Order: sequence, then C-alpha cells, then structure tokens
Amino acid sequence: MDKITENKIAEAAKAFANGATLKEVQGVTNDELEAVYSLGFGYYRTGRFDDAQKLFEFLVLFDHLNAKYWFALGAVQQAQKNHQKAIASYGYSSFLDLENPKPQFHAAECYLALGDKENALSALEALDVYCPKNTELGRTYRAKADALRKIIGEKP
Repeated sequence: MDKITENKIAEAAKAFANGATLKEVQGVTNDELEAVYSLGFGYYRTGRFDDAQKLFEFLVLFDHLNAKYWFALGAVQQAQKNHQKAIASYGYSSFLDLENPKPQFHAAECYLALGDKENALSALEALDVYCPKNTELGRTYRAKADALRKIIGEKP
C-alpha cells in the first residue's frame, strides 16, 4: 500500500471515529442522496422491491444517521415479507427519530405477522410513550395503534 492510500485510510478512520458518515467522507451531497431516495421510492411505489431495496441499502450505508432512509429500507423489507429485517430497520429509524410513530407502528405489524403479539404490543406501547399527542400524525397513529390492539385482542 502506498503512502497516499495509507493517509486516506487514516483520515477516513479518524473522521468515522469522530462521528462522520460515509456521505461526509466521500463528499456526497444531500441533494445527491435525495435523488437516489426519489428513485428508490419510485421503485417501491411500482412494486420493484428488489431495486428499491438496493437503493435504500446504499442510502443507509452512506448516511446511517438518516431516519427516513432506515424507514424506507424497513418498508421495502416489510413489503417483501422479510419481517425480521424490517423490524431491525424500523428500530434504527425509531432510535434516530423517537417521536415519529411510523416505525414503531410498522414494527408492531411485523411482529404481528411473525405471530409475536407480546413484542407487537411492546412496540405499540413505545408509540404511546414517545409519540406526540398534539400533532395530526400523532393522533392518526395513536388511532391506528388502538385498532391494531383490538385486532391483537387487547383493550386500547
């Protein structure tokens, strides 16, 4: 390995150690990533799940701190009935944006699809704890959570 390559690797390692994303290290812009996201979302909407998944995996690799990209990856995994992976992706999304009820709700759906009512209810409980009550999104997803609880057989 030549000295230039060694220096680049050392600089990248230092940047990662200080919390940088691959996007930042490689100089990729948010606009470029959003263009990839738009393409992936188009694939998702038209049922081209394998193509969408590749793009969403690219996005979380380059910007692992973006909750929207993790959510999109979870959604395509859920659509492909890969519920375990979807739960993990939704978990990352939720961790990065705790007040967003969508990942918690869809993780509950995945747990339910796997027959795991206990963890489905736990995901819905997290939604109740962290989801804002005074927003339209919060009210919508609290109502969806109550409906899912009824399906599970629990009282809202």
